[in-house]
Amino acid sequence: MKRRLLILSALASSHFIFSQSIEKMNRVDVDGFYTNPIVSPNGEFTLVTGHHFKGVYVLNLKANEITQISDKEGSGYGYSWDNNNEMVYFKQKEAKEYFSDSKVYSYSLQTRVTTLMPDIDINMLSSYHGAVKNATSQIVVYTNMTTLKIEAKDLISKRSWVVTSEEGQYYNALLSPDGKKVAVHNGSDIYVYDVNGNGKGQKIGTGIATSWSADNQHLIGFLDTSEDGHNVTNSELYLFDIKTLKSRKITNTEVLLEMFPSFIGKDKVLFTDDKTGAIYTANLKM
Repeated sequence: MKRRLLILSALASSHFIFSQSIEKMNRVDVDGFYTNPIVSPNGEFTLVTGHHFKGVYVLNLKANEITQISDKEGSGYGYSWDNNNEMVYFKQKEAKEYFSDSKVYSYSLQTRVTTLMPDIDINMLSSYHGAVKNATSQIVVYTNMTTLKIEAKDLISKRSWVVTSEEGQYYNALLSPDGKKVAVHNGSDIYVYDVNGNGKGQKIGTGIATSWSADNQHLIGFLDTSEDGHNVTNSELYLFDIKTLKSRKITNTEVLLEMFPSFIGKDKVLFTDDKTGAIYTANLKM
């Protein structure tokens, strides 16, 4: 409690702690250490995980109530929402299994029932948002672990193709809400490709992109730094403009280690502090 008050006091007394891009920051009143939030499409809930990405939780942002849906080690490395805000998807393994043995499960917010989903590949989980009734196409993206290329697959036609044909070791593909573009990472750089694989990727910045805006025009992410090459000493949030291919730093503080931002609607963001595991929301000036 004392540490929380000191942090809030520092935030309130500093006039230079944030740039003009972010304002009205508030701490979500929930106890515990959490990270890697992914906000639901309607902005009412967020998925989070705990220390060392162990466990999966659903946080009700209106009631500040948190529900654990998995307690497995490493289950927090991948999860997603369905587009109707009714179901979440996550992966988990048993204690004696390898991470490659993980399986995908669904969890219903209404019934609180967990169901095994054997047909969904764990590598496609982050871009899977539930089956779409009467859909003629449903695209997911993933890293081919053999070639380290980003690939796309249509779950309806079963057709797959390479998105990143250029040289590199790609990871952490992030599909845009309209399914037309994908943000990928190659080393410390972030590129945006057309999901159909046509053309070269366009570099938009450096760091880790973690969330698309609902209008597909921006990405938000973070860039951390280390003085000794092992321990993170600073981390700030960045906003990436898809049209101009420019990025700008939207936080500037030594008090928090801001990481894993996720859009809430059009002009709000949720992120975590990697020092304390606290969750914050803030208004975003686009």
